Amino acid sequence: MPRMMTVLFDVLPFSGKNETHTAFTIDVNDTQVPVRILFENRPNCRVSISKTGILMRISSHLTKEEQRHHIDKFLKWAKDKIHDKPQLLDTLPQRRYTNGEILRVGDTLFCISLFYREGTKSTARIFRNNIVLQLARGLSPEAHDNAASYLVAKCLAKYFQPIISQRIHELNERYFRQKIHSVRLKYATSYWGHCSHDGNIVISLRLLFAPQRVIDYVLIHELAHLIHHNHSDKFWKLVAQIMPDFQQAEQHLKEYGHKYYL
Repeated sequence: MPRMMTVLFDVLPFSGKNETHTAFTIDVNDTQVPVRILFENRPNCRVSISKTGILMRISSHLTKEEQRHHIDKFLKWAKDKIHDKPQLLDTLPQRRYTNGEILRVGDTLFCISLFYREGTKSTARIFRNNIVLQLARGLSPEAHDNAASYLVAKCLAKYFQPIISQRIHELNERYFRQKIHSVRLKYATSYWGHCSHDGNIVISLRLLFAPQRVIDYVLIHELAHLIHHNHSDKFWKLVAQIMPDFQQAEQHLKEYGHKYYL
């Protein structure tokens, strides 16, 4: 473990079930990447990468040595991941929606209908392919755009969830026949899909802007994780058996993924 990490880690307070945290930066590809470590009352440990940096959630129930082991492992994983995919740290632009704007998601067109209301609550719904936004009057420009983006994502997740779920189950029945616990859509910016050991599959809403062949690749990729929980040679062999040209889909996401945002 790097010496800097050891020093920072050794001075962390340990307070049982109370959360503690620390923050520092590491150098990856000549870029200073922020790292946050949260010690929480949780049964497991997790790590994620987003445009804000690396976030580790470490169980406060582990011994200091076990915590250090997880942090060391997560740091190595994150550095390798960012080295291979520096776009993980890219900041996506903030979309500004206007009244009457047409939003294309796959083959479906939505019209943005923007209204303002008194009070502090903002709401949205889809009605006959209109995404009707009712935003609280008087929001700052940043809060306005954030609220609109959040509500549009929420509407689209509800609209497309059964469609994506059906497609995942079709592919699973055809190629894998594994148990799926749940399928969920989320506006994720650091990944296109995720599959847990328990069979919970999360697909990023951003993927819906991609061609259907690319969408199918990500769905197949996550379904393959129901059998192989890592990116081993066996995993990639299974993916290639089902979609021999999967590299083309990966290349598409690398080249055009930055254009897919809400």
